[in-house]
Amino acid sequence: LGARHEWLMHRESIPVEVYEQRYFARFDPDLYDPQRWARAAAHAGMKYMVATSKHHEGFCLWDSRQTGYKAPRTPARRDLLRPMLDAFRTEGLRTGLYYSLLDWHHPDFVIDNRFGPYRDLSDEARARMNAGRSMPRYAAYMRKQVTELLTQYGPIDIMWFDFSYPAPEHPDDFTRGKGRLAWESEKLVRLARKLRPSIIID
Repeated sequence: LGARHEWLMHRESIPVEVYEQRYFARFDPDLYDPQRWARAAAHAGMKYMVATSKHHEGFCLWDSRQTGYKAPRTPARRDLLRPMLDAFRTEGLRTGLYYSLLDWHHPDFVIDNRFGPYRDLSDEARARMNAGRSMPRYAAYMRKQVTELLTQYGPIDIMWFDFSYPAPEHPDDFTRGKGRLAWESEKLVRLARKLRPSIIID
């Protein structure tokens, strides 16, 4: 909706509440036409598609039970992921999902000094914002969302988790970066493999 880049919130340091007011409250994709896109993709020879289910700002295109920050709560008033996946499958394409590990909107996601709208705050200001936040709780939230995606949206062939940026000297300090310890990656991969044994994990 901002029409400048999907990293808009980060690049312009837009606080969560301002981003919500500008974009969440107005989101209504009037050019949404998954059947047309799927036909064009199939005619062009594409064999698979990967849809962004959630990007770094935390907004979900599907009707997740885990959050209110989702398309059905916007003026769009509907799940936008399911019709897209169905349309591409109807045209014979395999389907995949991109799912951001980062979530600058979630109240348990620990704010760090690398990425997100608050990265340039002082250490003291970030510490105040991080009071009460919990990456283990956030990792559990992610697993619940991934369970929804891999059990309620038909055969998902690809799961693209994006991305890690640990601080090598401090891998467990989530205010400096986030890697496998923050995401509890082993649990996440085991879950995906259990729910979809033949899935490609990117």
